[in-house]
Amino acid sequence: MSDWAIETQQLGCRFGDAWAVNGLDLQVPRGAVFGLLGENGAGKSTTMQMLTGLLLPDQGQASVLGFDPARDEVAVKSRVGYVPEKYGFYDYMRVTEIIAFVAAYHDNWNQELEQELLSDFELPAQTRVGDLSKGMRAKLALLLALAYEPDLLLLDEPAGGLDPASRRNFIETILGRYQQEGKTILLSSHLLNEFSGLIDHVGFIKNGRLDLVAPLPSLQQKMKRLRLVFEQGTPPQLRLDGALQVQLNGREAVATVADFEEEKTLAGLTVYQPTHVMVEDLSLEDMFIARLGRG
Repeated sequence: MSDWAIETQQLGCRFGDAWAVNGLDLQVPRGAVFGLLGENGAGKSTTMQMLTGLLLPDQGQASVLGFDPARDEVAVKSRVGYVPEKYGFYDYMRVTEIIAFVAAYHDNWNQELEQELLSDFELPAQTRVGDLSKGMRAKLALLLALAYEPDLLLLDEPAGGLDPASRRNFIETILGRYQQEGKTILLSSHLLNEFSGLIDHVGFIKNGRLDLVAPLPSLQQKMKRLRLVFEQGTPPQLRLDGALQVQLNGREAVATVADFEEEKTLAGLTVYQPTHVMVEDLSLEDMFIARLGRG
């Protein structure tokens, strides 16, 4: 058995003449919680759709739990839970009806877990899906993906419609338990800091290509924010090796560096003679903004 729950080689998909994903080489370890991070339009949703077999690639190939989603769609869908950013439901069905409809396709449907999630999410069982609020539709999508206990979860903005209390319960309780069971999660979310306690690997995707992939602890050791204070104001030509961002503000310079090595990095600052140097850790959101060149 491969060490990778997901592995892609030069995977690509285009719409017309534009490549949404282009030459994607991605490896997601089994049992990892992998954050696929990128701006809107970077290719995250397209990647997940190819991994489930909903979109066929125009180049390259993918392996999901040892199966090719382009050829083994049924095998993949029976083992993968997918929550898309936009849900497609039969709005005329009641909540219990759509649950029964989906459950019929899964021999491993866990009715006890179904009832637990119905209770946790406070879903109105007899309400028609079309009458549910955005948040309730999000909870229903999560229930339908979780109740057959898939080996792999693909979550595309899974908590976007949830209120803060429900979001915390979902992340800390439900996903936390799923993680403890040793299953794999690939998620994309703009709520980066809220998921950061679960994520152990990250991949930054930009223009359909991976910009960086690393275990999160390794990235946290390498990426740092430096605050430099100068007695006479910031030097006009402040250059730092590996700097992703440098902001000058009066007597203070703030730099985000990609490959921090304490002795080497601090030695390189002596030429500028700062009076104070402070090294700060970055949040996952800080890393995202710095890596993708925004802010």
